[in-house]
Amino acid sequence: MSVTRFHSLALGKYKNFNARTDGLISVGDTTPDVSIYSLLYADTAGDLNITYFDNPEEGQIVQLINLGAGEVEFSGAQMLVTSSSKLYANDNISFIHHNSSWYETGRSLCSTVDVKTLSVADATPSVAGVKTLIITSGQTIENFDDGYTGQVLTVLNMGAAVTLSNSVTTIMHSRSGQAYILTTSDSTTYVNNADVWYNIGVGATAV
Repeated sequence: MSVTRFHSLALGKYKNFNARTDGLISVGDTTPDVSIYSLLYADTAGDLNITYFDNPEEGQIVQLINLGAGEVEFSGAQMLVTSSSKLYANDNISFIHHNSSWYETGRSLCSTVDVKTLSVADATPSVAGVKTLIITSGQTIENFDDGYTGQVLTVLNMGAAVTLSNSVTTIMHSRSGQAYILTTSDSTTYVNNADVWYNIGVGATAV
């Protein structure tokens, strides 16, 4: 049985994005054409929701890199992704095509960190890709921005008292409508569903 050996492998055009823009996804294009490109770039300030890659071949591999400030997400029955998390600047993702569907084979979230420290007042801190948020200054939190369905977030307070607001549209602690207060060294955990954070681990004091 013979094998194919690769001594060097590159995707895309030579000097792409140095002197050319092959594979650049047009603004608002939710179904980029991959008939001649397997390396794609998103580079816009606005958000992009990709529902399919048009004109594929069976077994085709597509790699997408987000170079812009806008968020990239994937939806649709034929985009089979492993997570509902979005791609932020410098993140990338890969897919393989089979039988009219695109299967995610991997992603790299270069823009995010597992642990984030919040040292200044911010009522709606971004928690994109964050698993643990450490707060070191007293404040009131009204929402956690840039979460995704299924994301689990633990909040640890290492400063003055932190108030966690209660709202049916942002942070949901209980049906009673009570906010929570995290005192020093208190922690609590949330899970996100459809942009609402539900409290699943109480380590805080109800107001």
